[in-house]
Amino acid sequence: MIFLSLVVVLAIVYWLGSASILQYDGWFKWLTNHVQKIPGLSAAPALPLVLALLIPLAVLVILFLFVHQFAGKQWLFFLYVPVLLYSLGRGNILVDAREYIALAMRGDSVAAAHLLDRLRTADTAADVSDWRGLHTEALKVFAYRGFERMFAVLFWFFIAGPFGALLYRLSVLYRDFSEAGSETLATANKWLWLLELPAVRLMGVTWAFVGNFETCPLRKNLLDMHSPSEYVLNECLRGALGATTNCSTAAMAEMAEEEKTEMQEEMEGGSQEIIEDLTGDVITTHSEPAYSFALVKSSLPLYSRSLLFWICAIAFATLIV
Repeated sequence: MIFLSLVVVLAIVYWLGSASILQYDGWFKWLTNHVQKIPGLSAAPALPLVLALLIPLAVLVILFLFVHQFAGKQWLFFLYVPVLLYSLGRGNILVDAREYIALAMRGDSVAAAHLLDRLRTADTAADVSDWRGLHTEALKVFAYRGFERMFAVLFWFFIAGPFGALLYRLSVLYRDFSEAGSETLATANKWLWLLELPAVRLMGVTWAFVGNFETCPLRKNLLDMHSPSEYVLNECLRGALGATTNCSTAAMAEMAEEEKTEMQEEMEGGSQEIIEDLTGDVITTHSEPAYSFALVKSSLPLYSRSLLFWICAIAFATLIV
């Protein structure tokens, strides 16, 4: 049931481009606002979060039991598919990334910065004034949004069915609906970080498999229990592309000058090979903005490769079980 629902949902998204037809969030925003205004609950920010998540999940459990009891297990497919479609992220990361690339090629830095502002989470901000900074920030933003919109949802759908997928999406929406700088937002971020913890590490491993395994800082990031999801994903994606990471920069700082130069040349050569392999583009200049832009373009095929990798893995697991 899980695999069949997954295939149908991916086919629908591929055909329509997105699942926006089912993704109306006004009801949950209304519920969140009313729950947060209940007297006595505002003193403990975790209580409105728990209540806002439990009410829709309780309704889903009732629907699940009703269909299972009166229609039969096979009819649950018609519950799984719409719930998964609703739980997928809002928008299409590939469309957003291609829009950013088009803006960068036109040299429209103002529109590119506005696009990144729209895609950032409520508690993150960046003040960048040049193309190098914009490209670096774009890679970080796309790494998280690509994960949040698709991979994390599929991860929890595979682990806990429609309940896990819906729980994750509602948690993201609760964070997005929370006021910037409030205790409610801080609590939502902590809960979401915990929910994303295993999926983020698995995403990093996946990028390492479909990208550059040697330069992906897996050991450091798998054991990192303090950094935000955005930071860990950005480090893993940059490593999978063969680019420098904070981990590799720290390692180079401890090396002798000769070893440092040799390592840097190896990483640049490996990164250029990956970029050429993923996009077919040959880097003709080593300027920082051009290199950063090439990283953004070369990251796009990793999302489709990662998705294909896990579809095959789930199919194999379904056959074995």
